Amino acid sequence: MDWEALTRFFLSGAFISAVLGYVGKRAVDAFFQARADSHKSELQRIATEHSIRFQKLHSERGEVIKEFYAKLAVLDDLLYSTLRSFQLVGEQPLTEKVSRLAEKFNEVRDYFLPRRVFFSAEVCRLVDEILEVAKGIFFDITTYKVDINHPEYQFNREVLKERHEFWEKARATHQKQFAELKAKLEGEFRALLGIDA
Repeated sequence: MDWEALTRFFLSGAFISAVLGYVGKRAVDAFFQARADSHKSELQRIATEHSIRFQKLHSERGEVIKEFYAKLAVLDDLLYSTLRSFQLVGEQPLTEKVSRLAEKFNEVRDYFLPRRVFFSAEVCRLVDEILEVAKGIFFDITTYKVDINHPEYQFNREVLKERHEFWEKARATHQKQFAELKAKLEGEFRALLGIDA
């Protein structure tokens, strides 16, 4: 083997260029790999953070739906109890039920309004409709004196008849409109929570 030729080869520009090219390529590859790993790590951190926020928001939304629906169910039950044609023995007087009805309506409305942002426009529209129907029912049953034993009715049977007509209208509205809207709202809530219908 010719050592002199070998030495000339190693000291030649081609060899030095090849070595420098190889080392340079390795350095550039390492640099870009480090940058890619850094970006990948940052994207993973952001995705995890987003997932945690989304899970927290979904959980909070679930709590809001649960609480709102519980309040709506109490209002519905009180409407049913108040509007029944015959009141059960031992129940609260009708005047107290109507007073509680106003409280429960305001409670449902006051709970919902600041939490509208948790719901889609369609759900908000349904809830607004339900609240309007409930308000209409309340106005129908309070247009005349609630207590049928009120002295006004003893001397004016025509007014008592009108009172009964308003209560019948309220019953029909509750049984049809309110019930249908509540059923639609239940379906929307199930969809929001990912529960099969």
